[in-house]
Amino acid sequence: IVVVADLAAAAQFGLAQSAPNAAATGQKLAEQYCVQCHVVVPNGKAGWTDAPAFDAIANREGTTAAKLSASIQKPHMHMLNTGRPPGEANSIAAYILSLRKS
Repeated sequence: IVVVADLAAAAQFGLAQSAPNAAATGQKLAEQYCVQCHVVVPNGKAGWTDAPAFDAIANREGTTAAKLSASIQKPHMHMLNTGRPPGEANSIAAYILSLRKS
């Protein structure tokens, strides 16, 4: 059932990649664009801010792919170049959700 829901979510957001591929792409993008502020990989090196770790974001109540993608697409924390285009935002959101504890 979870796989079906993931695939339905991927179709809803126009993801061309499978969920595992989107998450892998999202991790690479996060390591490129987000690691300066966020802990991207669980138990990874902390960034220079107190931005929440990706696994903490994934496990927040109410976190959804749609909310994450919308947030990732917007510049945030008064930093330039933080907003990502929809395809990248969807992949990063897929990666963050892959960190959710069952």
